Amino acid sequence: MKKKLDGGLKKILVFFLFFIFSLKSGYSSQILDYETEEFINQILGDIIKVNKINKKIKFKINNSNEINAFVDINNVIHINSGLIIYCSDYVALLSVLAHEIGHIALNHIALRKKTIEDTKKYNDISLLSIIAGSTLTQNPQLIQGSLLTKAVLSNQYIVFSKDQEMEADLYALKTLNLLKTNSKSIQILLETIEQKLLDKGFSKDKQRISTHPYFEDRILLIQNFKDNKEINYNKNYNERFNYIKAKFVGYSDNEEVLNELNQPFKAYAESIKIARNGNLKMALKNLNEVIKKNKNNFLLETKADILFSYGYTDEAVKFYKKNLEKFPLNYYAQIRIFENIEIKNLSDSDTEIIFQNNKDLLYKYFNNKNVLQKYIELAQKLNKKEWLKFFNFVLSINNMKKEVFDIQITNFKKTKNKDLLKLVKIIQNKNS
Repeated sequence: MKKKLDGGLKKILVFFLFFIFSLKSGYSSQILDYETEEFINQILGDIIKVNKINKKIKFKINNSNEINAFVDINNVIHINSGLIIYCSDYVALLSVLAHEIGHIALNHIALRKKTIEDTKKYNDISLLSIIAGSTLTQNPQLIQGSLLTKAVLSNQYIVFSKDQEMEADLYALKTLNLLKTNSKSIQILLETIEQKLLDKGFSKDKQRISTHPYFEDRILLIQNFKDNKEINYNKNYNERFNYIKAKFVGYSDNEEVLNELNQPFKAYAESIKIARNGNLKMALKNLNEVIKKNKNNFLLETKADILFSYGYTDEAVKFYKKNLEKFPLNYYAQIRIFENIEIKNLSDSDTEIIFQNNKDLLYKYFNNKNVLQKYIELAQKLNKKEWLKFFNFVLSINNMKKEVFDIQITNFKKTKNKDLLKLVKIIQNKNS
């Protein structure tokens, strides 16, 4: 076990346990978590299949306490961590995702654009989060401040948006029928959001000028929609969702939801919270008890994250590797392992093997500074001058004018190295 960093970390802030990175777009920071992404991808796959959609749906998970999900101008679904925390089961989350896919499938975003004359407003991210299909927003200040004061919401637009939201609600309910599943959890979620809005002073009268229908109308729609005769409630899905929810709760400061969790999910969330509060010994003791009694390989990844946050990198890597035995595509665990490889005492041949074997990480996460820095170290040891020149170019892209970027890319595309050329093209596409 490697010695603790800085002589022992008694109090830590675990900012990186979910690989949280700040986005330039103005949205909240993004959460990158393989377990959650795989689960959401599976749910999205079910929705896409029953609705016979022929395109991939992209999504991002935002680190935000707001209970919300929305579709942005590029038809990417944004899912707030607060939504996951407040969903009482997987069906609630599935319903919200189906609602957002409804906005995409029914072409609502393009239709809403046409109702706004000033196209410059499309670049206002606070505006887009509403225009582009925010399902459940509990932030009335955003609605009033960003939209009403800009005179974007005429009565006609408000009615138009409310109609679209009801269409998306119907799309979600029909999706539940196609999946032969149902739950009162979506109604509970809407009631929770409504209460939080009322607590903020967002009365029913103010809901009249919102882009969303009255909560009571949405709930009535749910209650009156024909229930499934055959209930196909996926218990495996729900167990997986509960572990994910508990993890999100543990990394939040939400005592309200923490106290409502059932076991073993409450113990799991409490272990993470205890670790964040600086008691590693107690956190690992509690987490080990959960691991002993429950078969969930992602508990090992959480244990690795906690150990890593306290500076026990060698021990953490062992648990990341155990997670990878079952989930070999967990790139985030691979990054943790990769960034902690000590190359100082490696032979050139071993260094070259590491350079070649981790290129998938480089292609997928070239903008991850830890991955890039490790590759710079590898290239320096192997004296790969062409690669080093390109890595330095990547580091300076953010401050580079477009015409300079285009010239540099053109020059790099002359390389005879196929692996480097692949990376050049990837970065060109990402920045085009």
